[in-house]
Amino acid sequence: MVAGLALALTAAEPSVRCEIYQALGTLYEVKGIFATVAIPDDARSTLDVAILSDLNHSKHHLRSAALALLPIVRPHGHRAEPNAVFNTICSYAADAHPKVRQAALGAILRQHMMGAALPVEMYDECVVATKDDFEQVRLVAIELIWAISSAFPEYPVTIEKYDTAETIRLLDDAFVKLCDMVNDSSVIVRQRACAILGRYRDVKHSFLSQTFSKQIMSNLRRFVPRGPRGKSNKGRGHHSGPPKSSIPTPQGDAEVDSDEFRLLDSGAAGAFVHGLEDEYQEVRDAAIESITELSIGSTEFAAKAVDFLVDMFNDSSDRVRLCAIRALVAIGDRSLIKLTEEQLSIALSAMKDACRTVRESIYAFLAVSVVAQPEALTKLMAAMKSSLDKYPDDQMPIYRALMALGLSHSNVINTAFVRALLGISEHYLSREARIDDTVYAGNVILLMNTDLPTRHELATILPDYVFSHLPYLRDKYRGCFPQDIVQSVPSELGFVRQMLEQPRDDPAIAQISLDDRQRRQSSALANIRSVLSLVSDREELRDGEDAERTWQIETAALLVRRIGEFEHSLGNAATVQQADSVAVEYARVIELVLLVQSRAVAMLRRQEHIDLASKIMLGLYKIEARSVGLDPSCRLAVVYLRLFAHAAWLHAHSMARYDTRLAERMLAEFALRAKRTEQLLRDRFVLPSELADLVQCHTESTDPQPATDQPEETDGSILAFIAKFKPLVFSPLGRCQLVSANCSKTAVARRPVEFNHVFPLHLSLTASLAWVAHRSKIVVMVTMPTNEVIALRPPPSALKPLAPLHWLLSWDAIPVSLPLSSGESTAIGLTIALKHTVDVPWSDSFIVKGTMVPDTYRIESYYTAAGDLSRRHICIPIADSNLSIGVNPVEFKPPPSSFTRI
Repeated sequence: MVAGLALALTAAEPSVRCEIYQALGTLYEVKGIFATVAIPDDARSTLDVAILSDLNHSKHHLRSAALALLPIVRPHGHRAEPNAVFNTICSYAADAHPKVRQAALGAILRQHMMGAALPVEMYDECVVATKDDFEQVRLVAIELIWAISSAFPEYPVTIEKYDTAETIRLLDDAFVKLCDMVNDSSVIVRQRACAILGRYRDVKHSFLSQTFSKQIMSNLRRFVPRGPRGKSNKGRGHHSGPPKSSIPTPQGDAEVDSDEFRLLDSGAAGAFVHGLEDEYQEVRDAAIESITELSIGSTEFAAKAVDFLVDMFNDSSDRVRLCAIRALVAIGDRSLIKLTEEQLSIALSAMKDACRTVRESIYAFLAVSVVAQPEALTKLMAAMKSSLDKYPDDQMPIYRALMALGLSHSNVINTAFVRALLGISEHYLSREARIDDTVYAGNVILLMNTDLPTRHELATILPDYVFSHLPYLRDKYRGCFPQDIVQSVPSELGFVRQMLEQPRDDPAIAQISLDDRQRRQSSALANIRSVLSLVSDREELRDGEDAERTWQIETAALLVRRIGEFEHSLGNAATVQQADSVAVEYARVIELVLLVQSRAVAMLRRQEHIDLASKIMLGLYKIEARSVGLDPSCRLAVVYLRLFAHAAWLHAHSMARYDTRLAERMLAEFALRAKRTEQLLRDRFVLPSELADLVQCHTESTDPQPATDQPEETDGSILAFIAKFKPLVFSPLGRCQLVSANCSKTAVARRPVEFNHVFPLHLSLTASLAWVAHRSKIVVMVTMPTNEVIALRPPPSALKPLAPLHWLLSWDAIPVSLPLSSGESTAIGLTIALKHTVDVPWSDSFIVKGTMVPDTYRIESYYTAAGDLSRRHICIPIADSNLSIGVNPVEFKPPPSSFTRI
């Protein structure tokens, strides 16, 4: 097919050639040609000549199609000309037509994600592209600016204005350029620019601070010497000094006669102020997320961000308010936030929000905040009391906030505050409070979580009944009291001390700070990598199979512990690079590989062996489908592991139980996979000896020999491959990104949807997708009430590009046909997935499902199934959670007509 299309290019019209290029691109996305299917050299040569010729054609759509296909036909890293394709694409970044410029910059970005190194000289071209009239060109340009500045952060950039020059880092200059893009006329460009700003690290504080001020600060202004002496005005008001030089400045808020130039344009000043004030909530969300990321790396920037984020509590959008609150919680986890009186009033007013999620987030924000005066704390406790009375379900979130407030306000809580809080009189005995009073319990939690010296001081004025209630309150509200609560009780109340000293089932777990979490996370990742290196570089033990099996089991257990330590180190405010997440998923697969190796010889439970092979294969397909920017060596490591999973699945079968022709086909598919893997690995790695022996054995098995001996010899070679298998090195680079989908909750009906089985049901779904390279692979998986899963491809009109590799899915009419139900309400599940092409369709369809080939399976059924197109793809979910939509069946009653007898 490819050869025929390439031959047709020589005599076709321009419009036909454009269609052929687009068809080849579709074949690459769907069938994987040029990547997994070998193309004849003459067809590839014809394509090269045609593409290079059409790059200079006068029609822009033909140049765009040729540019899109060029990196597919000649991928980056080709041994003959490794950089020729990249240089050719770069030359079209300044084409006269915007579609061609978009195609060229998009191809450059895709080449970078696949391993190409961007030259620093391209930075100026990308800066010019940010002023392009076409918004899609500007979108790709800001992505490339971030990529270049990340690769060359310390490269010097010289700014020259008015005969004055100053040198700054490329990282800072790129940050300023992206700040200017926050004022772009396109909503999509503004949203993307705000999102990319959060990726930057180690930007100078002077540039970070300028994002919160629309007036350019003095530390970003430079003095410009005035004109030469002697040229002066001799009129009224003449001064002996040098005259002002009239400098034409493009800034609208600058004086015409200026003595200075600025390191950034006035449009770049106050970037986050503009982002937070944007009329579109998508831009405001992106600005808040970037402020959060930058605040984690800079304490000074975080202090400036608090006031702006607190103002966002009054935003009209629930999502924006929630995003701002969570951003402040992340900042407060690093260092406590000092609230002013105005900020406290805004936060307390947000506690009246109708959304429970927003209220719980406010409680978490107050837990990481501090106030300076007892009057402000009294005001806060009054608001907590009102929330307990109005929203009883918020009891535990409020109590957790009071715990943190007590610990952080030990210097504010004094005897006068406690008397006013509990209503204790200095001259009269106090009436004992009700032990089941929720407000009273919250007050006690606040007081008992102060530091120990403060508690000793308060013990002199607290009534005895407060201490006698402590055992009951501690057991009822577990985790709300400190571990040293016993030391707060006066010595004369010995019976209370005795009750508190009794051991508890669940001791409170001390919270750790964000810095400790990140240190533990880094240590856990280093431990995981060391275990993976140990598995890849291990040598065969000389003590026999028992020692090898023991080592495999112990290493698998060690890997499980290391992964558990990594998961335990994660918290709400801890961040993890996506490349590290991919490495952890790969480690989970290696743990399963070690278990297969340890049980391969005994083979006591074949189904358990099949299940392990299924988990390995499915995990590897998930890594490959959900990772964008995975370098070729890591992809080959995944391909090599899939060969191991196929071998483990095949080893669990007894070939003597099957028809001879079927057994031959099963072994032939495995041999074909082994040969393809050998061809791919030969160019980049030293070929593993176990793979070479396996390929040689299966090559020799094709020679004529008795059919009864062939399965036994082949099975022995598979077992030897499993036993000697060592995974390749897997080290994803930092540019690796994970495909994700965020489904909007507002698209799901709050009430059950009524339906009748006679008519199809139409559902709606809105989601944002990130780092999806091919939109043709996006599918919506519908889980029916019968647990049947249907994959539906959204129409092209439902997908709109937000940024390079980012999409907005808005599908208003998802057709669902429900069967005749029993009349009870049920639910339908929706999730977003990617269609991924499998290597060996027939075998992988069994491996992924975790099933064995039935004994009664016939060769005729094999040929029928091998031609089934549905087996060539599997659906990999990319959404974090599924959406459940309630449906309520109703009986259809047509309205009565004039001919209906009543």
